[in-house]
Amino acid sequence: MKRRTGKTVTFSISVDAETQRVLKAEAKRSYGGNVSALVASIAKEAKRQSALDWLLQRSGASAMTAAERDTLLAEIDGARETRKRRRRAA
Repeated sequence: MKRRTGKTVTFSISVDAETQRVLKAEAKRSYGGNVSALVASIAKEAKRQSALDWLLQRSGASAMTAAERDTLLAEIDGARETRKRRRRAA
């Protein structure tokens, strides 16, 4: 098996058969079948959410709902909110 570049660590996890099927399917769909890349992506997202929670707690702001957090993270990533076009007055 070809080794990946960079420093990696191998560990095992135990999941039920359905979870394994879902993980493999998502890895195939989004990461060319690379389950390790999927797990790394999940960990990166968890780290981002943890940092956001820390920032909000530190600022004294109230907790965000999941929808508010998703909207903010999308905005940080550069996703633009779609705006409704106004009609010109006749």
